[in-house]
Amino acid sequence: MLLLFTNCSSKGKIVAKVGDFELYQNELEILMDHYGYDLNSKSETKDFVNQWCENQLYKLEIQSNNPEKWQLIQLKKDHFGAELAKYYFEETSFNLQLDSIVTEEEINNYYTKNKDEFNLQDYIVKALYLKIPKSLDFKKEKVHTSYLLKNDKDLAEINSYAKLYAENFYFDDSSWIYFSELTKDIPIRKMNIDNIVLNRSKTYFSDDDYTYFLNIIDYKLKDEAPPIAFLTNDIKESILRGRLQQLKEKKGPQLTKDLKKKYEIIINL
Repeated sequence: MLLLFTNCSSKGKIVAKVGDFELYQNELEILMDHYGYDLNSKSETKDFVNQWCENQLYKLEIQSNNPEKWQLIQLKKDHFGAELAKYYFEETSFNLQLDSIVTEEEINNYYTKNKDEFNLQDYIVKALYLKIPKSLDFKKEKVHTSYLLKNDKDLAEINSYAKLYAENFYFDDSSWIYFSELTKDIPIRKMNIDNIVLNRSKTYFSDDDYTYFLNIIDYKLKDEAPPIAFLTNDIKESILRGRLQQLKEKKGPQLTKDLKKKYEIIINL
């Protein structure tokens, strides 16, 4: 039930209302963006609003039939909101002071000391992947031979063909990609994935709508540390998170002291 209202305010129109609880357009956009929904998707917007409406029903029910629990919910909401405010304020304040430069030496040292932390849960591969409509006569264009990349001209030919006809195409022989990410739109569940990867398979097959071409050029085993180049961004993030935590521990108390000077505190016990 996607309800649309004409009432407008600085927060935009009311998108949905359940009892006295109202959801404004601006609030909807902020929440959807925060939780990773696509703001331009009508279906995702509808799903989010429907879920919001359903949640408000529980709030109304507790508010009406169990006022003590409702009071506890409100108190916990205020307490959690204060903790969340502290978290975001510290993040904002200390990020401005954070040294964001991470050297290659730091990355190498972190990788050496924490290899076990990065053990693969999935294969990573270097591969070529092509998805085309089943209706196309790919043999006429010799796609079934050029995707094998046996000759120097094959890559140029497969690239040209992909630009014209591919629903999906991937090839980067200098970078690693998770096998599950590469094949997320391939009906591959019934196939022996271990055999496909470990044998560096070069295969193609069709379903009702598409033909898929897969050429596994290289792989890294599960449960072993991937190449450092594959982890560079993750390692940088880990190092920066550690620096941020150190800043919080070192300067957090002073931040609290400064805020106590800025705002009046009254305690009556």
